[in-house]
Amino acid sequence: MLVCDNCELPVDNGPGAEDSQPLCTPCTALSERTPPIHVTPLGREDLELVLAWRSNEQIYRHFRKQDGPLDWDQHISWYDSRPTDRHDFVIHYKDRRVGVISVDTTDEVSIYLGDFSSHGHGVATATLRWLCKRFADRTPLMAEIHEDNESSKRLFERCEFHQEGRDGSWMEYLYEP
Repeated sequence: MLVCDNCELPVDNGPGAEDSQPLCTPCTALSERTPPIHVTPLGREDLELVLAWRSNEQIYRHFRKQDGPLDWDQHISWYDSRPTDRHDFVIHYKDRRVGVISVDTTDEVSIYLGDFSSHGHGVATATLRWLCKRFADRTPLMAEIHEDNESSKRLFERCEFHQEGRDGSWMEYLYEP
């Protein structure tokens, strides 16, 4: 089975596509951006950096299921126990790892940019649009965003998610193309 050189998911670029094409269609579009962005599956080599990002209060304050810095052993345990239909990707921009985008087993989407210098360059928007295209077969996609997280609300709305409901201070957004 042919897999994408970037996201490492199966490639099905439709009839007439070249069998040797190294990237899936959504990854090709992402890589043609200037400057290019690409994603790679989260690997063990990324865990120390991801732990640092997720232990930064400016990032985890927007997470529903985390209220303090992470412990290394818990982080490794989470990584090792992830289900096979959960997908976590590291976002690369200007040859640096800058964030993470994920879709879990319930089709809930999450994204954060841990490298604050990548904010304001369209990285999150382009990457969220990539995820919506790459996982179009799993729609509707869902996201939970804290009511105080204005930048995430704008991001998801820019990418055609719409607010569907609310659970206390958490707003529920859906993507249904």
